[in-house]
Amino acid sequence: MGVTLLLGYIVLALPNQVGMLAFPMTWWPPLELPLILITLWCLPHRVTRFLAPLVAMALVLLALLKLADMVALQAYWRIFDPISDWRLIGPGWNVFSGTVGAGKAWLLAGVLVVMLLLMLGTTIRGWSLLSRQVALNVRSDQHRWLWSLPTGWLVISLAGLVWHDVPRPAASSRLIVEHVGQSRQNLRDLATLKKHALHDPIAQMPADRLFTNLEGHDVLFVFIESYGRTALEDERYAGAMRSRMARIDHELGKAGFGARSAWLASPTVGGQSWLAHATLQSGLWIDSQRRYNWLMDTDRVSLARLFGRAGWKTMAVEPALTREWLANRYFRFDEVLDARNLGYKGEPFNWITMPDQYTYFALQKQILSHRDRAPIMAEIATLSSHAPWTPIPPLVDWGQIGDGRIFNEWANAGDPPDVVWQDSDRVRAQYLKSIDYALEALASFITHYGDDSLVVIAMGDHQPASLITGEGASMDVPVHVMTRDPHVLDQFARWGWQSGMLPDRNSAHWGMDALRQRLVEGFGSP
Repeated sequence: MGVTLLLGYIVLALPNQVGMLAFPMTWWPPLELPLILITLWCLPHRVTRFLAPLVAMALVLLALLKLADMVALQAYWRIFDPISDWRLIGPGWNVFSGTVGAGKAWLLAGVLVVMLLLMLGTTIRGWSLLSRQVALNVRSDQHRWLWSLPTGWLVISLAGLVWHDVPRPAASSRLIVEHVGQSRQNLRDLATLKKHALHDPIAQMPADRLFTNLEGHDVLFVFIESYGRTALEDERYAGAMRSRMARIDHELGKAGFGARSAWLASPTVGGQSWLAHATLQSGLWIDSQRRYNWLMDTDRVSLARLFGRAGWKTMAVEPALTREWLANRYFRFDEVLDARNLGYKGEPFNWITMPDQYTYFALQKQILSHRDRAPIMAEIATLSSHAPWTPIPPLVDWGQIGDGRIFNEWANAGDPPDVVWQDSDRVRAQYLKSIDYALEALASFITHYGDDSLVVIAMGDHQPASLITGEGASMDVPVHVMTRDPHVLDQFARWGWQSGMLPDRNSAHWGMDALRQRLVEGFGSP
């Protein structure tokens, strides 16, 4: 029974934030434990025989919820949503197994399952015994003193009310209330979004008024994975990134390209890139899996459909996809290039299917190099700057890429992720290297293959996890437009986008959901 009480104490006192684990006062006696004991001791056995196992299962579920919160707060800067976040298990497993290695990942998963099963069995048996045997004792005069244990615990717990640096009593109960409140608020917000989505004048705009000032241009929307504001402003990365941006500005200028830059607020952080893609395409703020699931079943006109209506051939370039992309039933791209048809024959870089340079090369070879074709509108989701950020290849000569086997030399180079991720400084160094490579590859593609018809709008999809950003970072990402067309650059300048590849504090700052409407209004006919 001592083990039962200890496990109950640990679960109820356990914080849901990793940073709180090291604070001794976090482990102040929780109020819920003595209240549970008193309730079980006061109720008749015919009730507690059913209630005690429910208490045990509730404690195990509470432990899981707190562990899930720890992961969600570290990765996504928010608490876990049990209703929709289960869909993150697959992507999360890909990143986790790619970081520590598949063997270790399965071993750790197995250990966790066994521990949870042992905990469940132990707590169910323990609480059942505790409620039955102790309840019989506390009703006898000889063992009345047992009541002093939960009573004293209550006094100690409530003493935290007068101490400023002690967590408030019943923290676990408040956590459950917070989760319930978040779920209800999400539902209210979704109802508001549904009403807002009904009013979309762009959906009825005639085709001959859409993007007329981009006529004849190939328009590429590039999402650079994990490219956030931190990369340009945090002192740990800013020096190297500013040097990279200066070199890109110089190379673009030599090739006749100009650039304008600003900031976008991303709807997500640390992952769930598809929320950013959906926000750009729909012009709606899609900041949760619930909203995304709802959007996929609506008739909201996507940016791809608008370009398609205006005469562009629309494409999604998704090297991470290895099977049919069901979401395209909403987006309605004319063609999807993914890991199955981009033609890559090289080895993967952990779970990352191919390096960015090959993705651009395949798009150029298969689509952009063709003559007598419709203009292309493409959304490109790059991968090389996705965690675990190792290994990262160098740029190779574009003429030597072929089917991608040239990259095999670097696919398993250097220390594996499970070694790199033992050192936070090495992880941050690899993150910087991956973002530098992603931008270098994009700029090289533009200057090597770009012509007068090319317009590239490149943006980060989200900030990386807090291991990279530190605490208190914004959810902003940089956005850049690169083209030889001065009229396109002038339009972005009128919107407050700064010249060059480095946005500053005076640059325009939009929500990512605003870009769809801005492009329609700024480049369409009145």
